Amino acid sequence: MNADQEIPTDVGTRLLFENERVRVWDLRLPPGASTGLHEHRSDYLYIVIGDGQLQTTFPDGTADAPRDMSDGDVRFRAVADTAVHAARNAGDSEWRNIVVELKDS
Repeated sequence: MNADQEIPTDVGTRLLFENERVRVWDLRLPPGASTGLHEHRSDYLYIVIGDGQLQTTFPDGTADAPRDMSDGDVRFRAVADTAVHAARNAGDSEWRNIVVELKDS
């Protein structure tokens, strides 16, 4: 990644809702697809829709092991300043979740 490259702050496939306090995204990834690098600037949570495997990759090319997730799982991430990563669908079916960014955190 080029140091002066702009990193997108769109963290989902489609923005569903936004007001002064939250942004709500629908994220869908076919098997093997990645979001590409993106940046979170505030705390967020996501709700898993359907079972699947998600893998996080980082700007330096390292990656976490794929995580098995189940329908209805909720994950919260606190963001101190910014968090840059990509999410890859490591499963064999479509990955879907709803991401809720907390804008006033």
